[in-house]
Amino acid sequence: MFRPWSFFHLNLFYLALDVLVAAALSAALTHIARRHRGHAQSIRWIQQAGYMEMFTALKTSGREGKWRLFFGLLVTLAGSLALVGILVGSKTFAEIATEEGIVRQEVVASRQFVVFDIFTTIPTWYFPVGYETSIRDALAVAVNSSKSIPQPDPTKRYSPRLSKPEYEVVCDQFDLRAHQDQDRFVVPNDGCATVLINSTSSIEPDLTRSYIIQKSKGRAKVVMHGVTDARFERIDSSVLDITVHSQVIYLGQKCTTYNYNFMVINATKAGITSSPTTTLTKCLLSSGDVAILSSTVIRFLAPEHQQFLSIATSIFGTQDELVAGLQDSINNGTLTNLPADIREQELVMEVKIAGTEATALICIGSRWGETEVPHITCSYVITSVLIVKFPPMNPHIAVLLTNKGLNPMFTGVTNTMLLYHFPMVSEKKPSFAFSKIFNASSEAASYFADLGHNFVMDWDASMLYVTFDTVEIIKGYEIPAWLFYSMIGVMVACVVFWGFTKFWIEDWYKDSLYFAVSKELTANQADIAPRLHQFNPDTLEFEGRRIVSAKGAQVPKEKVEREGEEEKEEETTVYQQLIVGSYDPLLATTKECSKALC
Repeated sequence: MFRPWSFFHLNLFYLALDVLVAAALSAALTHIARRHRGHAQSIRWIQQAGYMEMFTALKTSGREGKWRLFFGLLVTLAGSLALVGILVGSKTFAEIATEEGIVRQEVVASRQFVVFDIFTTIPTWYFPVGYETSIRDALAVAVNSSKSIPQPDPTKRYSPRLSKPEYEVVCDQFDLRAHQDQDRFVVPNDGCATVLINSTSSIEPDLTRSYIIQKSKGRAKVVMHGVTDARFERIDSSVLDITVHSQVIYLGQKCTTYNYNFMVINATKAGITSSPTTTLTKCLLSSGDVAILSSTVIRFLAPEHQQFLSIATSIFGTQDELVAGLQDSINNGTLTNLPADIREQELVMEVKIAGTEATALICIGSRWGETEVPHITCSYVITSVLIVKFPPMNPHIAVLLTNKGLNPMFTGVTNTMLLYHFPMVSEKKPSFAFSKIFNASSEAASYFADLGHNFVMDWDASMLYVTFDTVEIIKGYEIPAWLFYSMIGVMVACVVFWGFTKFWIEDWYKDSLYFAVSKELTANQADIAPRLHQFNPDTLEFEGRRIVSAKGAQVPKEKVEREGEEEKEEETTVYQQLIVGSYDPLLATTKECSKALC
């Protein structure tokens, strides 16, 4: 059972429980003293004095052989300790916990640093994806980061608000294009839009010697011959990696994402050449529809063409038809029978389009010298596209936009987010979660579609607006329900029992010894006892009045003489019962026995 208490409130509750239980124990001893009288009243007074006095009295009773008194004290001490143990034990059940409050909607604005270069990027939106982290979780963390919440409230939990109702898909079938300038490199698929996968490498393609082979609906092979661009100097044992950009064209408008990795890599190292990446872009079209484009690229290299199949199948498995098609190009010499001029290279693309996902395996065969064995540099591209219509925008965001409405994003190359897939490092070699990476593009596009207009970038003002569901985190303690209600029941029972004892039992059975003495000293005054009185420990006097005989107190001779003179004065009764055989009986004005002390 959760209680929204602070540490102070928790201890205040247990303090009340301790006080009430102690009061109930004292009331119980009062009833015992009233019934049994005799030593029972002394035991009650000793218990009021505390554990040290109880231990001392217990030791004394045992030494003197007063076993009835000894066992009475022992039971009282054991009961007191047992109650303390139970109370302390009940505190161990209280555990620190948190609970969520009411869900509220909150729009958070943050200024972003936008870089306008070859393509538009926001550098702070580059995020890692762990080996065991799903893409949706990684994106949720990215959107929920301090980059989107500059001054988060530490008492709140922020969750990106998902679109409700869900978005409407307006185009779910695409054609594929393998070259941005040539219509003949199109793979038809009865699409309502076109997905472009364009490779950028160090070669200048000779389109007159390039061709496409249509294998089936949505499936083709593209072969391009080219010459190394003169701007790039060849470096022995090195090759230039393949850079890929993806684009969707819908109703004449374009939305582009750029998976940039233009870098020199060591051509002698087999396998994955860099961490797989997923780029994500959202474009608002003039029609009001939104294009969401996500592209994942896996780069690898085979230093010798004979190694291609073993390397590729270790990554993509033995059933991948693009890998099988590329292996055919190696077997028939398309990628291996290269011209004598080492500047000439061959590029082969195995492409496939199905529904909203386009896949391409792009490989380049090249070599450093005429006698060198060709090496194969590849990029495996998975592109997912969603063209959707969102529900109306949050009005709190709409009024904040520069143009007071939805302004289209750039029609050029724009990367919204870039995700790096990290490997799991082991003693043998790093390994990637390829089964998860293969689905990264579709999951990323789906998550951004779920966000809807709750994640809006105002490019004109470099401002990001995100709608969050905020939940206040309430700190407190978790106490088992049975224990909590049991403690409440015990407290109520203790109050009732103590109240009954307080109002129905005579005072002389429930008061302390000092209380009784104080009452006698203030009997003729209007004050309510107990009051503070001066006490002389040498003579056992309260306000100059002895409460036991001088003989019992073993008062020195000079003090006895002084007390003898004081006997002549009239004194207020303190102890009115004479002590038989005492040297100096208690002074009294009446022979009646005070009920408070008898």
